[in-house]
Amino acid sequence: MPAQAVPPTRRERKRTETRERIFRSAMQLFAQRGFFNTTVEDITEAADVGKGTFFNYFPGKEHVFGVLTEIQLGKVGVALAEAEQGAPSIRALLERLFHKLGEEPGRSPALARGLMSALLGSDTARDLAAKAMAEGRRRLARIFARGQKLGEVRGDRKVEQMAWAFQQALFGTLMLWTIQPQVQLPPRLEASFEHFWSAIATGKGSTR
Repeated sequence: MPAQAVPPTRRERKRTETRERIFRSAMQLFAQRGFFNTTVEDITEAADVGKGTFFNYFPGKEHVFGVLTEIQLGKVGVALAEAEQGAPSIRALLERLFHKLGEEPGRSPALARGLMSALLGSDTARDLAAKAMAEGRRRLARIFARGQKLGEVRGDRKVEQMAWAFQQALFGTLMLWTIQPQVQLPPRLEASFEHFWSAIATGKGSTR
């Protein structure tokens, strides 16, 4: 029998909660003030922690993005596990993942703009995002490979290229939404995914 996971200790739970509170406070401030107009002091005040506590978790405000990348990679990891455990429809799995990946940056157009500005203007934030997206593509490629094996995804396309296209479709949709947020994000995500899927689908198992 597999060993049961050891539940986290009270100290570990407290550390996780504190890290999460700092992250959420930072995200809210990035949305309200912009990344470059937000200081570590602003974040610690909003999270009700001392500067020393902040630096116990993050070397600088740019590293707060590490939590976001963990959240996003976790979602891809869950989807990959579902695919490898026999998900009946790769299309439905990918569509669900596309929307889930849009949830965190899509909490508000202001937050998405703050994240975009950080990626464009901070080498540290950009490096964190680049590494996470590379790992995300590796996991996505395995999902597409599973789709090819099931006959849902075209076999004449490289899985690595499809992983790139998946991320580009998501990132581009979010960026355009920050410029023109009058239309709600979910319909835009749905339309973008439909266009993406139509380019890689074989027709088998294409219904939701």
